[in-house]
Amino acid sequence: MTCDPSVLSIDDRRIGAFADFLRQSETADPFDFCSRSEGFIYPERGGEGVLEMFFFACAHQFGFWTLHGDRWRAPMVARLDGRDLKGSDFLWRACTRALQADPAAFQPAALARQPDAGLDALFHDDAGNNPLPMWPEHLDLIRGYARWFADQASSPAGVLRRVQTAPRPLNALLETLAAIPGYAEDPLQKKAMLLAIVLENRPEHFLAVADPGSAVPIIDYHLQRSVLRTGLVRVAPSALRRKLETRRRVEPAEEEAVRAAAYEAIARLMARSGLSAAAVDWFFFQNRTRCPESIEPDCPACPVQAVCARETRLFQPVFRTTAY
Repeated sequence: MTCDPSVLSIDDRRIGAFADFLRQSETADPFDFCSRSEGFIYPERGGEGVLEMFFFACAHQFGFWTLHGDRWRAPMVARLDGRDLKGSDFLWRACTRALQADPAAFQPAALARQPDAGLDALFHDDAGNNPLPMWPEHLDLIRGYARWFADQASSPAGVLRRVQTAPRPLNALLETLAAIPGYAEDPLQKKAMLLAIVLENRPEHFLAVADPGSAVPIIDYHLQRSVLRTGLVRVAPSALRRKLETRRRVEPAEEEAVRAAAYEAIARLMARSGLSAAAVDWFFFQNRTRCPESIEPDCPACPVQAVCARETRLFQPVFRTTAY
């Protein structure tokens, strides 16, 4: 995938400035997917079924926003167990809740036995509704995911045992996930790499990575917004820029071009900073709270304000996909 250099370009000078900052930053460390609200958002360490839950939950980290006509409307926020949670946190908590109720809930065979209504209920909010904006797509992927494991006579634990014996465990995991519904649909492997960093950085250290060079950038919509606003990827005046500024739905080729440019920019940032995909991803994921979707960015509070282009009108591509 390539981008039209007359519309999208990568700012190597700014990437160098970001790399210098991140190398010295104490906020660019991998997250362990456990310590923040342990036992609420994420399951406690060492529990039964945690591996299976993360295999399942990472496949469903997509589509947490709503449309109004052809324009982005709002992030998905729903109340669960007394807290208002945005999309990703809502999904993590819903899965943690189900795991706490039944440690076998995310075994592929258990998922296959569930009727549609039972799967829907896994994600009910406090009002008894499933708020996921792309629920039909989630349901299709659950069914395909369960069938794949049944057809392979395998399990998440079986996959992990096999890839861990490979000379390049991370590469073997990414190759395996590329065939599993929920992960297979994305050529850039955002959700697959998310699962990899979870398995590596959880306190259980499910995955021992001997091949860090196999890591790929994790390109979701928050990160695309970040690279556009910071100027790591520049957008020339164009029809695409107008769509990004007005939060209008883009065409598939436009989304592909923006995401490809973001992927290349973050790959260069990883290479020049020497930081892992997990560390770079966690820095930008944290920074989304200072550069949010729904309100004006808090530039004075941003640690990268000195090297940021402050293109705050730009927005991530508005595009429905199960990839992110």
